[in-house]
Amino acid sequence: MHSLLLRYISVFFLMFVITNLAWGQETTEESRNTETTNPSSLSLGALKISPQNEITLDGKLDENIWKNARIATDFTQRIPNDGAPASEKTEVQVVYSNDALYVGIRAFDSAMDSVAATLFRKDGAAYSDWVYVSIDSYSDNRTSFNFAVNPRGVQKDILIFNDSNEDKRWDAVWETKTTILENSWVAELRIPLSQLRFDTDKTEQSWGINFQRRLARKEEISFWSPTPQDASGLVSLYGELTGIKELPKINRLEITPYASSDLTKAPGDDKNPYYNANDWNGSIGADIKYSLTPDLTLTGTINPDFGQVEADPAVINLSAFETFFPEQRPFFLEGTDIFEFGRTKTHNTFGNPLVFYSRRIGRRPQGNASNSGIDPQYTDVPSQTTIASAAKLSGKTDNGFSLGILNAFTLREKAQFQTTTNTDGSVSVEPPTNYFVGRVKQDFDGGQTTVGAYGSAVNRSIRADYLSQSLHNSAYIAGLDFEHSWKDREWILSGTLSGISVNGSKEAIAATQRSSARYYNRVDADYLSVDPNKTNLSGYAGELSIGKFGGDHWRGSLTYSTVSPGYEVNDIGFENRADYHALSYFLSYQESSPELFRFYKLWAFAGHGWNYGGDLINNYYRTGAFFQLKNLWSFNYNAGFNGKSYLDRLSRGGPVAERAKDWNFNININSDQTRKVSFNIGTSHRSDVSGEFDHSYWTGLEIRPATFIQLSISPQFSIEKDTDQYVTSSEDPSAQNTYGNRYVFADIDKSTLSTSIRLDWTFTPSISLQTYVRPFITSGNFYNYKEFTAPYDYKFAVYGEDRGVIQKNNDVYTVDPDGAGTAPSFTFEEQDFNFKSIQTNAVFRWEYQPGSIFYLVWQQDQSHKSVHNDFRLGRDIKRLFDTKPTTVFLLKFSYWFGS
Repeated sequence: MHSLLLRYISVFFLMFVITNLAWGQETTEESRNTETTNPSSLSLGALKISPQNEITLDGKLDENIWKNARIATDFTQRIPNDGAPASEKTEVQVVYSNDALYVGIRAFDSAMDSVAATLFRKDGAAYSDWVYVSIDSYSDNRTSFNFAVNPRGVQKDILIFNDSNEDKRWDAVWETKTTILENSWVAELRIPLSQLRFDTDKTEQSWGINFQRRLARKEEISFWSPTPQDASGLVSLYGELTGIKELPKINRLEITPYASSDLTKAPGDDKNPYYNANDWNGSIGADIKYSLTPDLTLTGTINPDFGQVEADPAVINLSAFETFFPEQRPFFLEGTDIFEFGRTKTHNTFGNPLVFYSRRIGRRPQGNASNSGIDPQYTDVPSQTTIASAAKLSGKTDNGFSLGILNAFTLREKAQFQTTTNTDGSVSVEPPTNYFVGRVKQDFDGGQTTVGAYGSAVNRSIRADYLSQSLHNSAYIAGLDFEHSWKDREWILSGTLSGISVNGSKEAIAATQRSSARYYNRVDADYLSVDPNKTNLSGYAGELSIGKFGGDHWRGSLTYSTVSPGYEVNDIGFENRADYHALSYFLSYQESSPELFRFYKLWAFAGHGWNYGGDLINNYYRTGAFFQLKNLWSFNYNAGFNGKSYLDRLSRGGPVAERAKDWNFNININSDQTRKVSFNIGTSHRSDVSGEFDHSYWTGLEIRPATFIQLSISPQFSIEKDTDQYVTSSEDPSAQNTYGNRYVFADIDKSTLSTSIRLDWTFTPSISLQTYVRPFITSGNFYNYKEFTAPYDYKFAVYGEDRGVIQKNNDVYTVDPDGAGTAPSFTFEEQDFNFKSIQTNAVFRWEYQPGSIFYLVWQQDQSHKSVHNDFRLGRDIKRLFDTKPTTVFLLKFSYWFGS
């Protein structure tokens, strides 16, 4: 039934795409102009450059056309004095040719010796003055392409979507030159029209536009078209750019082929036939962008290479849940806004699971030779799944219809193995898989209302082997969402609804039912049970939110979320748990021009959650504040407590336990960030009635010894005591209070020190060297092994003290839970750990021409595990550096063909 419903939704989804695409082609010019009219009263006309008077991009603005072009000036502050005139004068002019938009900006300054002209890598966030050009070429009041430049010519490009959300990972190919004069600094930008998206069938363009200036020493932000702090949007407040006429058809074709080579030097066992002390690899591929229509762009990649991407930090995960790491691969970063679905514009801290997590594509292989029934002595397993190809089709028509489609195909991966009898062979560890994601949205009423649909499919070609017992053959998600705003977007009502269907063998679906996200096998859940004969699992999720996101002082939201027990998106999304209803509410008050402070904001929020069996699994209350002083120092705090609630995941399929009531707070202090040396310091603390606690301390130091060097150091130290760390479970019919199983826990003392040290050295806006060192040391001491004794309570019996006998022999514990009684004994291994690692990275980046980049990368990783259960800094560092490192050298060369 659920599969049939999902098929009907998928058919509706396809019809919706086709119908709107056809409608977008047939809409009349008159109706388009009506829908895209920008409400702002500010307007700026652009002059066209004649063929005989082309502009030389030199940052001087000395061509005749600049003398005749209209000037946008009279900027208005947003921060700190909302609505006041900007403290320094800025002038902006716009002219255009048949292939590019040119913007000239003069940023006057009464204290030129204090201009923040820092040199750093593109898209960096160092201390600097900036000027921004923001273009809503869709004229939808929701989306804009933003191009920023600082006094030294450093570039930054940002995509704004949904009127105010920023995607800083968006990249465009454009040029700029700057000059610093006696009373001002000048920026001249050339933005190829191929980097914008607009309807080339129009004889005259009318785009939304705004200009922004950021004055670093005053932390002042001002706009040409006023953008007050009490507004909930940005793009909807833009002015209008007019006068762009009779543009030729633009051939938007970009091809970026690459070639790379890497050498990996790693320690290993010389007896291992797969070990190579010097492992050379090479790769070639290409990225492609092509405009199928003026509205739709096809982006493709063949054999993508991500060798220059920063590695994930080291972690120790003692929970049953997966650790989330953000996406860092360029192909998947760009255009992520198009595929966003399932999370409303809200302050909700619970929320629905993430339906699209691009790191599933090209993930580490999920199988291994041992699970296949083979007992290998040596194995050679790929570190990641090969992405053979991937493509995205995205764009937005002039009638407000947006479309995003992504398809990626990954290859079968095999592990080579050799047995103890020297028998060689191979076994599949990841099947060939196709990933599909589709997203459509339609704007109404100038972008104040949007309605959308989402669909995704994962299809694996699994052979009749062990992988079929753990992986799904297919997984489908379909959903609808909407957003409606009123009162100048001050109020927003939004909602989502989605359904899933996963299909596979009986063993795979049974494993999904037992997974930590749902625990259908929970012994005390009368509403859940494992069906060993199922070959399909389905579920739904939804969210409804109403909130006030604009206005002078008061803002807030109220959100309801629900996720059914059978909801499973981990084939292409990210989900740590299903089976809950949640209600959360948020209220804040802010003052942008107070007497004693520069700015302050106060807030309070709370949330309550229940599983589908009615257990209260979340019951929290929080409050906090942020204050910025007149001298640009700031501090913030959060404090809260958790009321009575229950833990239905603590025993990992066992009975529900009461959660020990706790309190928590954190505070953070930031010095004046405009200084050459600045810092922050903070601490957080949590404690509960069982004696459990978490204490963390951190600091951060930022140093700018020169305008082209930035150094940051950010150490953090934490100590924890957990009184309910899960260890194992053992079947025992005599344990009647806990449904025929004994659930073993322990106290654990854990200490962790982590640090990130980053040094950036920038030679020119296009040549930079970025380095970092990340040490990580952690230890855990397990003790007081004990048994959970009372469902819906927080009670344990310590072995050897409260009941039974526990003995240790060669790192193996043997427990007799009732001494001389009839209960069977059971064993488990020592749980103590001491782990340390240090990651070192250096990336030399040279953009030798716009869009064409050369990388030289050096990476080194050292790690060490030992049986120690205590934290000793000197000993642990020494043993870490005694470990042989794994070192990677990489060269990558790409060349951009485009216009």
